[in-house]
Amino acid sequence: MNALPKKFKIFFLFAAVSLFLHAETLEPVSIQLKWFYQYQFAGVFMAKEKGFYEEAGLDVTIKERDPKTNNIFQVIKGESEYGIADSVILRYRAQGHPLKVIATIFQHNAMVLISKKESGIVSPFEIRGKKISFQKGLDDSIISSLLKFADLDENDYTKVPMDFTHMQFVRGEVDVSEAYISNEPYWMKKKYGIDLNIIDPKSYGIDFYGDLIFTTEDEIKNHPLRVKAFKEATIKGWQYALEHKDETIKTILKDYNTRNLTYDQLMYEARVTETLIAPKYIPVGEVRKERFAVLANLYRSRGIASAKLDSAVQEIIYDPSLKSKGFLEKHITGIAVTLGVTLIILAFLGYNNRRLNYLVKKRTQELEDALSSKSQFLANMSHEIRTPLNAVLGFVEQLRKGEHNSERLKMFDTVHNSGKTLLNIINDILDFSKIENGKMKLDSQPVRIHDLIESVEKIFDQECQNKMLDFSVKVSDTMPVCMIVDEVRLKQILINLLSNAIKFTQRQGRVTVEVFIDTADRSAVFKVIDTGAGIEAKKLEKIFTPFEQEDSSTTRKFGGTGLGLAISGHLAALMKGTITVESQKGEGSAFSLSIPLIDCPKDHTFDTQEKKGVAFHRISGHILVVEDNKTNQMLLSLILDQLNVAYDIAEDGQEAIEKYTLNPKYDIILMDENMPVMSGIEAVKHIRNVEFIKGWPPTPIIAVTANALEGDRERFLKAGMDDYIAKPYDEEKIRAVLAKYISSE
Repeated sequence: MNALPKKFKIFFLFAAVSLFLHAETLEPVSIQLKWFYQYQFAGVFMAKEKGFYEEAGLDVTIKERDPKTNNIFQVIKGESEYGIADSVILRYRAQGHPLKVIATIFQHNAMVLISKKESGIVSPFEIRGKKISFQKGLDDSIISSLLKFADLDENDYTKVPMDFTHMQFVRGEVDVSEAYISNEPYWMKKKYGIDLNIIDPKSYGIDFYGDLIFTTEDEIKNHPLRVKAFKEATIKGWQYALEHKDETIKTILKDYNTRNLTYDQLMYEARVTETLIAPKYIPVGEVRKERFAVLANLYRSRGIASAKLDSAVQEIIYDPSLKSKGFLEKHITGIAVTLGVTLIILAFLGYNNRRLNYLVKKRTQELEDALSSKSQFLANMSHEIRTPLNAVLGFVEQLRKGEHNSERLKMFDTVHNSGKTLLNIINDILDFSKIENGKMKLDSQPVRIHDLIESVEKIFDQECQNKMLDFSVKVSDTMPVCMIVDEVRLKQILINLLSNAIKFTQRQGRVTVEVFIDTADRSAVFKVIDTGAGIEAKKLEKIFTPFEQEDSSTTRKFGGTGLGLAISGHLAALMKGTITVESQKGEGSAFSLSIPLIDCPKDHTFDTQEKKGVAFHRISGHILVVEDNKTNQMLLSLILDQLNVAYDIAEDGQEAIEKYTLNPKYDIILMDENMPVMSGIEAVKHIRNVEFIKGWPPTPIIAVTANALEGDRERFLKAGMDDYIAKPYDEEKIRAVLAKYISSE
């Protein structure tokens, strides 16, 4: 072959030199993971695979953890420049190790406790006297806090050394084991067929940071630009991984699969991981000093020096602006010498303006984060209480049906009423949270006022008879048949006012409801008058304050949360109305709700068909019940057995898909949402996809769930479900939904 022309030789030489110089510009660094390769570190993998690290001038080596070594000390000793740990890093800082957190990835910790379904251990309170396995030492903050919450000390349970294979748990040698919610529930079910109870510290208000990225002060001091570049590239990698789960999982399977992980397992981990990162609510990488302060209080209670913890909280977070600030201050002085006082003033004003904007933005974000955390806690609380409450109310209802003994009936009624009271308290707290966050919205529709008042009257008829109260309702003839109003919220206010009137009125007293039009401003007035205890004039304003009652003796004597009137006042304001009160101590009270009277359109008509019960005795069909809670499985089975309907039970979304694929002729599916292995929403998406591919007619799918917050119904319907029942439910609701979707003979 002829020799290459000279100009091509020059070109190839230039290209080779360019590639060499480019390679030389990449700074080699490494990051030490806290565990084996899995989706937990997807952002790091994708930052490398998509070239984000290379774009930042970094050649990054990703080191899988050896469980026999301390991954944090590997960074401290300089074996890696960066590492991944969790909130325990605060304790290392308090012990004098010069570590800095540069970004938080998991806003919530993945650590939970697991027990076998049949064990009956569903909360930390059942751990007393049991064998428990968890990692004790510098990494036990979450589990120790949970045990302390349940008032357990080391004498109350048997501590078994942690076996990271979890085989002690599988073999039954321990009753409870530490686990990661993103991994263990999946493979415990798939590999060993073990159904789990998940005891999640977050359900008890215990929630520290999960995975975070850290480095040393030396790295920050000697390579500030590299630290900034590494942080930004890693966050970019996580954002990409969350938006491209399928691609990320395939990348892990191809290049980082050291433990024979499967696609389904990684997809399960990916979904759970996204909830732990919470990118919808908090920017990826965001880190707050306040979260470490909470952890510091825990450590302090365990005897770690207060001064060291305080300084650790103040110093642990990497803040690149601190160094920049010193640089600016130094140069501002030089500029002042050359440009004079005017430029100093302008620079000073500009700096303070930026600083003020930063502080406002930061404080706003802190408030939003606090509201988000509180809302998540309330949602968890609601779900965790509604699930067992569903069984309590449901079984009491079933037991009452066959009971004729008046004393036992009275006991059943007491249990049922107590359960309803607890449910009302939960709803009040959630309503107040929505009002506080500005998320309470009205749904005003044409309402037949006489029907609404009659329904409220029926609620309290029996209670008034029991207290021998003179209970009367007077609706003025001038009230229109129909008005535009939010029926649910108006009814809620009236129930609150009447409940208080009856509660505070002694036996043989009087409670009166008056409904009329105030012609002065053409408003609808709903007045509740009682001959009860009355309220002192100086304490009238106090009763509309959240969590307040007239005084502490009122709470002790009559109970209640002190939220009813506060919520009613806010709801009245949303309706552009008011609640006023006239009261005299020892004489009684009169509460008046006044709202604008908005007439219905003249051509509006109501469905005149009365809502009578549907004949359910001939309901026929085959039902798939998808429910992981054994107690609620028993309750639904009892109801369906009485209806003489055939049914199968699946314990999670994955099993539901398997059963549906084998029998696509189910007439209806009752689907829970929060389940291990696969959620209800994910299962519905799979089922709808199978129906589409195979051309099968859609099966009615009903959400039967303890997720009962505003927006949950819409979320389930949007996911492909046909209807929604919130827990706790009664037999009538199950009957009604079956009658709606299954043909009856």
